[in-house]
Amino acid sequence: MWRLLSVVALCGMPALWADVCGGLPTGLPKSANYGPGPKDDLHPVSFQLSVKQGGPAFHITVRSFLHELADRPIHAGDIEVARCQDGKRLQLLPILSDQPLDFGASFHAEDINFDGYLDFSVLTEFGAKWGSRSYWVYDPASGLFVQNALTRELSENCFAAAHGGCYGAYYIDFDPKKREIRTHHFGIGNTGCGAGADRYRVENNRLILVHIEEITKTGTFLPRDCEVTVSDLIGGTLRVTGVRRGGPPSPLEAPPSKPPAAQSPSSREPVSSPRGDLLYERPLDGHQEGLFSNIGERHQEGGGQASFPGAASAATAFVFPDAAEITGVRWYGYYTCKINPVGRSPNFYISFFSDSDGLPASERIFSDAAQPHVSETAARVVPNPGSVVGYEVYVFTAYSLPPISIPAGRRTWISISEQSEAPSPCEWLWNRSSSVDAGTSAVRENIRFSKWTLLQGNLAFALYGKKIGTVAH
Repeated sequence: MWRLLSVVALCGMPALWADVCGGLPTGLPKSANYGPGPKDDLHPVSFQLSVKQGGPAFHITVRSFLHELADRPIHAGDIEVARCQDGKRLQLLPILSDQPLDFGASFHAEDINFDGYLDFSVLTEFGAKWGSRSYWVYDPASGLFVQNALTRELSENCFAAAHGGCYGAYYIDFDPKKREIRTHHFGIGNTGCGAGADRYRVENNRLILVHIEEITKTGTFLPRDCEVTVSDLIGGTLRVTGVRRGGPPSPLEAPPSKPPAAQSPSSREPVSSPRGDLLYERPLDGHQEGLFSNIGERHQEGGGQASFPGAASAATAFVFPDAAEITGVRWYGYYTCKINPVGRSPNFYISFFSDSDGLPASERIFSDAAQPHVSETAARVVPNPGSVVGYEVYVFTAYSLPPISIPAGRRTWISISEQSEAPSPCEWLWNRSSSVDAGTSAVRENIRFSKWTLLQGNLAFALYGKKIGTVAH
């Protein structure tokens, strides 16, 4: 089980230190954008961090320096570490990045070397299907946060080297129970067969590969044309232990699932839930027509980027009563052509926006590509009265998103768009929800230039993760 711990949830501080660390924010900073914003938005943010129950406690301050894109990593921010006990500054750790980022928004603490002490990291670089972080581990001997061979390997994000190249993992999973690190990747060149997961154990601050998934495409695009060769470390040697067709996820490495009763009754087959608790849900309405949401691959047009003609994007609003981290999303939709996406790993783009005057703000809180698991449902949308054909509804599940922090009580928007490789008459529609409240949704016809238009009603989706302030044991 993934135990990514937001540092703001680890503020159990003895009263002795309240004069120094008391009064620090117990919620997330107002800025939750990974990308750049106005300079005034990037004030330093501070946290309280206790590396172990009853152990040393620290006052952490994260600063971000806005800068232009660079062709090499530059000094883009600092992490200041001070003792809660007396306020003495112990360290000033430089953050190197070639992208202008809000490091405070991505700061997280977790035990990455499984020694029982919390370490921390910040996002320093990201793209559509990968992200890299800088890591520091707590050294109990010196009482400081240090970098070593392990943190360098994690920060380099070159795990696919075992597959004959260097390709960044889009997600790194730390499993304290198994004392293993999992790296999730799409494979060299992205075969379109979904994502695989390799596993490592930590020995003497080095990563030892113990499980590898080689993804290959043996045909065109059918599920049976995807092949995964699984190897495990046996007797000091990686040996092939199985071959399967149809692409990831592996039955042995699928994310932890909830009981079938927790799934939508419209699903034709058991569908494992994303990792974490169900935080929010809008149930499916299989009778109403959905909203078009297709952005297409970006291409150059007139010296700039534009979407394919007819591109559209839909969004819907939600509010969390408690601050939470989202790590998984489920949604429902259908295609206006005869296509069965099951096993084909379709491309989607998932974005979260803050609210601006009742509509999605121009700046994104989070945005990334995803290749969800797809399952059939028993629902059909009939576009015309009296028609007996209808479009089959599918359930899409993105299991492992990078943790997305959402404040309590703040309206937030989620947008999910199908990402076609070329202009096509086959459109994807996001199903509406049967929620009884009026709800709020929005659409825009041109991703780059048009404004959002407000609509009444909800769209069908569910969010998974954990409430901030709770610690799993």
